[in-house]
Amino acid sequence: MTKPLTHHFLAPSIQMDDERFIDTLIYICKHNADGAWGFIINQPLDASVGGLLSELDLFTSQTTMNTPAMNGGPVRGEAGFVLHTGLPDYKSSFAISENICLTTSKDILEDISLDRVKHYLLCMGYCNWGKGQLDQEIANGDWLAYPADLSTIFAIDAKDRLACIYDKIGIHRHIMIDHIGSA
Repeated sequence: MTKPLTHHFLAPSIQMDDERFIDTLIYICKHNADGAWGFIINQPLDASVGGLLSELDLFTSQTTMNTPAMNGGPVRGEAGFVLHTGLPDYKSSFAISENICLTTSKDILEDISLDRVKHYLLCMGYCNWGKGQLDQEIANGDWLAYPADLSTIFAIDAKDRLACIYDKIGIHRHIMIDHIGSA
């Protein structure tokens, strides 16, 4: 197994051939010998958080109506997951890192509807890798890993997150090539 990548970003390399993941930035929530899972954090859906809350008969504020939900990944797209700062104070909540938690219970949605959760992403669906699958994809050069940070997840506009990580890695994607030739 490669070094555990919990609380890391995955950015696709030029070799990525799975169309579902080209131009995605994934936040890894768990990576161990049994596999890995996380969320795409740079693909806003057409649906707003407020729109989804109203479907659950929860109050919606202007803030939630202006906040897009994220396409979290291709697995269970009907299921909602909330990445947020703070403590794992909700019924179904756990810490991913010192400052980021994941919650799947409805009680956080009530706090979001009342604008009590300042930094969060509501992700619909998730990404999942079986035992050894992500390690093999990294060994094949499909992904670039970079330590996660709060500002990229919560402060940078979704459409700019991937470019931000490429910049931090030192990659200029527009000039990358997918193979090396010989002279």
